[in-house]
Amino acid sequence: MKSLTVILILFLIVTESYGQMKYEKGYFINNENQKIECLIKNKDWKYNPTEFSYKLKDSREPQKGYLNSAKEFGIYNVCKFVGADVKIDRSVNPKTSITTEKDPVWKQEQLFLKVLVDGKAKLYGYEGNGIVKYFYSLNGGIDINQLVYKEYKVDMNLVKNTSYKQQLWKDLWHEDATMEDVKNVNYNSKDLEQYFNSYNSSLGETANVLSTTPKKSYLNLEITPGINFASGSMSIQNERQIDQMTYKTNQTLRVGLEAEWVFSYNKFKWAIIFEPTFQSYNSGSEPQDGRIEHKSIEFPLGVRYYYHLSNVTRLYLNGFYVPAVAMNFDSQIKYIPTTNVPKSFDVKPSSNVAFGGGVDYKKFSLEARYYTDQTLFKDNLVDATYSRFSIVVGYKIFSTKQ
Repeated sequence: MKSLTVILILFLIVTESYGQMKYEKGYFINNENQKIECLIKNKDWKYNPTEFSYKLKDSREPQKGYLNSAKEFGIYNVCKFVGADVKIDRSVNPKTSITTEKDPVWKQEQLFLKVLVDGKAKLYGYEGNGIVKYFYSLNGGIDINQLVYKEYKVDMNLVKNTSYKQQLWKDLWHEDATMEDVKNVNYNSKDLEQYFNSYNSSLGETANVLSTTPKKSYLNLEITPGINFASGSMSIQNERQIDQMTYKTNQTLRVGLEAEWVFSYNKFKWAIIFEPTFQSYNSGSEPQDGRIEHKSIEFPLGVRYYYHLSNVTRLYLNGFYVPAVAMNFDSQIKYIPTTNVPKSFDVKPSSNVAFGGGVDYKKFSLEARYYTDQTLFKDNLVDATYSRFSIVVGYKIFSTKQ
């Protein structure tokens, strides 16, 4: 059964090496200004890429496009990136540090900028290394400049440099815009896209917003019954020898309630999991002088990675941390030592980890999961461990997925 899990994991790793994400119809423009029609691997980029993978029409072998070889690339009706040599301010990472310097600290870099709004006035976005910046260009996009926004400290107070509003008023003012309109434009994609769209519309252009509505992360609740194939062992240090006991393998029911938060990033491939689970194991030892009676509710925390086969079918891999904190229901280890005086110990489980993989189809899932050995009790004389392998069936009872 352990081999089954290993084989499944290896299978997923191998298939992933051939690429999960789809190659979709797109193009790129090379340094000779030639537009090359091709298929581009859609990575659903959260952070601006430095390269992209593509396949030409008559070739199955993927190739790479880089900043120094492509002026532009895009996937039709999905996204568009342009290569640009721009000045960018990386002096502040809001998540880690705030400077006392008001003005931007410019650094010349070559980047792929995501086109958010196309037209006479173009809006671009950049996200990476903990920062989010927006750029703009007018009349053909030859000169691309950053819209300036910076947070800094003055006497321990947080102050904002919102020079981008002056840039909008100076370079992108139009007759339908008032000073109050510009003041109300926040430094985010939604507000900036709306303003650029209104500017282009004032020039008689049809709105051409290329950014898509952000995909939202979502929550799943799933009941997860299954079968545990469990066994145990114990070693006891006596005065003259170490007694070894092997507990029989039992098949017992387990049931859990899984809460899964699926991240929108990277085509909904990653999720975190919390799965309170009731499990039990009751077995005698060989030779017949001991018994484990173990019932508990565990609280595993895990990470899941999905491999999409279709819109309704996915393969996945799990990794769990099972903390030592659990609800144990009068769980005990009993044995009769050579003195023939029965002894018992309350189970005090240690933490352990689990790995598994399975398939998810619509509301149903099926998974094979292997748990590493868990210590149930340990002192200077007694060492008891618990091992198991599980087949888990899931049924989705609630989802916030849109």
